Amino acid sequence: MSITDNSIPVSVVVQTHWDREWYLTHQSFIARLLHVMDKVCAQLESGQLHSFMFDGQTAALEDLLANCEPKLAARVRRLAADKRIMLGPWYVMADQFLCSGEALMRNLEIGIADAEASGNCQRVGYLPDTFGHISQMPQMLRHFGIGSAVMWRGTDSADSEFDWHAPDGSVAGTVFLTQGYYQHPFNVEQWRASLTAYLDQVRPRSLGGPLLLTQGGDHLAPNEALAGRIAAYNGAQQQYHLEQSTLEAYVGGALAASAGRRQAVHGELRQNAQVFVLPDVLSTRRYLKRLNQAAEDKLIGVVEPLLAQLASSGDYPAAYLEQTWRLLLQQQAHDSICGCSIDAVHDEMVTRYALLDDRMDALIERASAGAGLIALSLHDGHAQGPFGDDSSFTLFNPLPKTIDDWHEHALFLKGEAATALSIAGPSGEAIEHAVLAVAPHSILRSPLDDFPDRIEGHLYQIALRCGLKGMAALACTAASAAAAPDQAPLAAAIENAFMRIALDDGELTWTDKASGETVHAPLAIYSELDAGDSYNFSPPPARQGTLQTRFTFESAVDHGAVQELNLKIEMRVPAGLDAQRGGADGATVLNTGTLRLRLWQHSDMADCRLDWHNQARDQRTRLLLPLSGQVASTGSDSAFSWEQRPVVYAQYPALPSRTEMPVAVNPTYSAVMAGTLAFCHRAMQEYEVIRQAGRQYLGVTMVRSVGWLSRRDLVTRGVGAGPDIATPGAQCIGHERFEFRFGRAGAPEQVLSNAQALRRPPVLLRGHSANWRAPVEVGAGALQFSALRIRGDAQELRVWNPTTAPLALDLGETGWVRVLDDDNALIKPHAIATFRRPV
Repeated sequence: MSITDNSIPVSVVVQTHWDREWYLTHQSFIARLLHVMDKVCAQLESGQLHSFMFDGQTAALEDLLANCEPKLAARVRRLAADKRIMLGPWYVMADQFLCSGEALMRNLEIGIADAEASGNCQRVGYLPDTFGHISQMPQMLRHFGIGSAVMWRGTDSADSEFDWHAPDGSVAGTVFLTQGYYQHPFNVEQWRASLTAYLDQVRPRSLGGPLLLTQGGDHLAPNEALAGRIAAYNGAQQQYHLEQSTLEAYVGGALAASAGRRQAVHGELRQNAQVFVLPDVLSTRRYLKRLNQAAEDKLIGVVEPLLAQLASSGDYPAAYLEQTWRLLLQQQAHDSICGCSIDAVHDEMVTRYALLDDRMDALIERASAGAGLIALSLHDGHAQGPFGDDSSFTLFNPLPKTIDDWHEHALFLKGEAATALSIAGPSGEAIEHAVLAVAPHSILRSPLDDFPDRIEGHLYQIALRCGLKGMAALACTAASAAAAPDQAPLAAAIENAFMRIALDDGELTWTDKASGETVHAPLAIYSELDAGDSYNFSPPPARQGTLQTRFTFESAVDHGAVQELNLKIEMRVPAGLDAQRGGADGATVLNTGTLRLRLWQHSDMADCRLDWHNQARDQRTRLLLPLSGQVASTGSDSAFSWEQRPVVYAQYPALPSRTEMPVAVNPTYSAVMAGTLAFCHRAMQEYEVIRQAGRQYLGVTMVRSVGWLSRRDLVTRGVGAGPDIATPGAQCIGHERFEFRFGRAGAPEQVLSNAQALRRPPVLLRGHSANWRAPVEVGAGALQFSALRIRGDAQELRVWNPTTAPLALDLGETGWVRVLDDDNALIKPHAIATFRRPV
């Protein structure tokens, strides 16, 4: 048959989706990558392939070039420079809800730079397999000159083209892959029928432009007969006309053809009526989330501000810092940070997080040495030398806002334990402090010019209170002092000007002094059986839950600066599921925890640290906080956004089906508001409003214990989401620490600031320096800080506005210039704003 003018054009974009690690380890997938890309290059060179989309993430290219033979590397580089291998814009395909907004920005920044250095970057926000999408993605893409997106999961759009609106008004013309990115009809035996069936499915969803076939799938090589089969198909029918194309060319055509007819879609995309979003990855292997957020906070919240504010005598460590960023971003690939890979993958991740921590310590040491705080050599004339302790130390505020609160630090001093300490500022003025604990400690130091040696002394946990301007430093000294009064023991209660927390007959009570309201059992633990997998929670047919509201008193003490209450908790729970996964197996285990509650002077939040020891399999454990009144919606933080969401109660089906249960759990980066309750945390990133005995609770997931990567018998998702592989490591047996705050809710921006203060407190550095740059203050209290760093020959500052009103920014000095916007002074609602000034 001949092709007619009425044929529907179909763009064939040949691609692979390359998970760096998942059901195989990273090294196993690298070995496979060498085979696949050798075939890709051969087909491109022979003309069988017009172009090849390398998954939109440059980390795969980086892995390839680092491991392939020089001949293949040269072929790949030539084809990329000729725009035959299409690259970018991402470095990795990260999960968007488990990472900070700043990390996602750096992900794009590095990916685009990699792609452009190789000869081309496709300017399309390609997001084929992430488990839902943050609301600010269109604004973030616009920041890099990208005005379109392509996605699969998270939207329930009726059409394959729509306009995606961010909260600030940024719009990305978006293509919805209604049948998914994993399409390889040309690879199957009955390829003609398979291809026609696919095109007949996508055609009714299109608004009239070309259709799209993303020919390829996870870790797949292209079919060598592709060009011939395209020609044969075109010659055998008249309805469709297929041509190989690039994704960028297709998106441009599809959006042009649908202009003026696309529906508007607003905000975050986590709908799952059409496509699974696999929501419970938010809490799978929670230890990975803890390690990731700690690494982000150290890199963005300590290392980069320190390097930006210390004028160093040496070269800026740009290359070392970028490699550190790459290592962190690699951990954030969606199958990695989500915890839904095999055990070996996540064991490797733990090791890589340890390597990251070593690299960040090295960067802090380099910044400190370059500015003269410390010495790295024995013979460089430094007063303390490399074997000094913290008797001379500096407090550094890594936030661009003045602080005047209590904060806790570890201080190392040589010699015998002091009965008390004297701490003074630069002019000898006393600094208010309290010693919370002291223990023997030793440190190994290794000078650049002599043998390593161990320093013996003691580590003091101290609380300090002093005023510090934004991004400012204060030189301090510490020495032994006369004996302090003994710490005053308390009964089983602590209080400050804002609240009182007491243990009465084994049950906690929390009294808010402003309202007079007393809440009984403000903290409880709930454990329930989980027959799910790493992607989805799923209750077994015989549901069973255990609620524990009772604690045992251990101690209470008044340190002056802070009152502290220490409690124990025990729960006897089912050991796991029976062999049929229908209910409990009959055995029980004892889960235990220790809870430390602190009330600081001048703080309206209760600080909590819960050390939990889980011995149970096949279960989900949650922290429950009761809510006052009837709560219809909650708010929580996401990347550059405060998201308000209606309360959705979980409705568990009785039997498995081919659909996913409507999403009930919600993501949070570090803060939640529910009614009058504010909850700030470190990496407790899944929450849900639940009902127990007629009352609403905020349920924050602590531990999900699951033994399978994927299963096909869940009532919440009855088909597989990956290979059926046992993952005993995902049972998360053992110890895990949870740090959080709770109190009465204020405005969202206040809760956000409180959460950031929890995660990024002032930093104690050994030594003194006169080489600090001027403080940086952002002025408006509601503005939220993202990052301060050196970029090229400038300081770069990024902030964002979480409110619905414009906010004035007063940096207090000239020299700052806004990027991508002419208005230096006003940050519009929900906007992300970046400023630079030369250094």
